[in-house]
Amino acid sequence: MIIAFVYVSMNMGRTKPCTAPFSIAVNDPLPAPPLSSLHHAVIVAGHAIYTGPKTLDAIHTEDHWILEPFQQGTDQVPTFVKHIQKGIELAREDPNAVLIFTGGQTRPGAGPQSEGLSYWQIAQILMNSTITEEGARGDVGKRMVIEEFARDSHENLLFSLCRFAEMTGQYPSSVTVIGFDFKRERFVNIHRAALRLPADQFEYIGIDPLRSDTITDTSVKTGELQNSYNPFKEDMYGCHGSLKQKKLDRNPFRRRHAYRYTCPALADILNYCPANNEVFQGALPWDSYNGA
Repeated sequence: MIIAFVYVSMNMGRTKPCTAPFSIAVNDPLPAPPLSSLHHAVIVAGHAIYTGPKTLDAIHTEDHWILEPFQQGTDQVPTFVKHIQKGIELAREDPNAVLIFTGGQTRPGAGPQSEGLSYWQIAQILMNSTITEEGARGDVGKRMVIEEFARDSHENLLFSLCRFAEMTGQYPSSVTVIGFDFKRERFVNIHRAALRLPADQFEYIGIDPLRSDTITDTSVKTGELQNSYNPFKEDMYGCHGSLKQKKLDRNPFRRRHAYRYTCPALADILNYCPANNEVFQGALPWDSYNGA
């Protein structure tokens, strides 16, 4: 019998969490972490779900993706693939990297398939189609994992850190996030800061569609500010108002993660929902890192 210590937040919107520890018996053993020597988290944030065949041509075609209306006709699909390709490239260059594709089962039209799994499947297609000059794909596939519960960009980062710990038994000493460049400020200035990740151990790689009018268009920039950056600036943990509603809307299959159990060091921040937008002040696993 394994005893798992679980921490449930009792703060209910207060500024500082008040946790009540208790324990429950869990007869559900886990194997040892398979990637225990690795320390670099490479995170690719999902933005949609692919439902097409396992061919290179198909993954670049909008018809095979479940897209939101604002994503259609904007060259975003080829850019999703570039994000995945960049993640594979970084993992090949760094044998200490764990490549994490993150995103939940957010689209009813895709059925119970997650963004994370969808991106992982595309990575498999890409690696099978681009064999290295040595004739092998290396061990990148063994270092690719998925995170299937994130419903927004804050959760993409936070949940991926827990997923890294689940697979390695430790938290990363360096973090690289790959996504759209127009989301850079959101990740660097808000999400990283909300988790108090050391700035000198965090990197954001932004890749936008090649069509300049797609991203430089005023409506895209305005949309990022109005719908994401400004709401997260006022509610950095995404637990009130419109950001809370987005979480509900992006959870059509009523899923709930178990990260409070598997990553107890993050239980308090996972439960944290301040009324006044104060940065979380509790202990975090990376507090001892330089530059925190």
